[in-house]
Amino acid sequence: MSCNLISGMFQRLDKLRKNAFSSVILFGTISGIWVFRGQELAFPLSPDWQVDYESYTWRKMDADSEECKTLVTEYFMWEGEFKHVGKAFNQGKIFK
Repeated sequence: MSCNLISGMFQRLDKLRKNAFSSVILFGTISGIWVFRGQELAFPLSPDWQVDYESYTWRKMDADSEECKTLVTEYFMWEGEFKHVGKAFNQGKIFK
């Protein structure tokens, strides 16, 4: 059911495809990394994109930090320890 939540969000955000890329993973909780054009979240730019984004916690990462490099590697390869979550990888989806 949780994986269906991710698919549903991606389906409703279809018009955002030219402005964003993400890897979202289900660990029992939903967690992901989004890459947007520009420096700010793209969701507030269009009412059509504001479907589920308020349900999640968003934070901007420093691209030069080791934490960012580790998270990007783990999320895009779907491999690693995922220490920040503390749970094993279950399944993932890519928004492209």
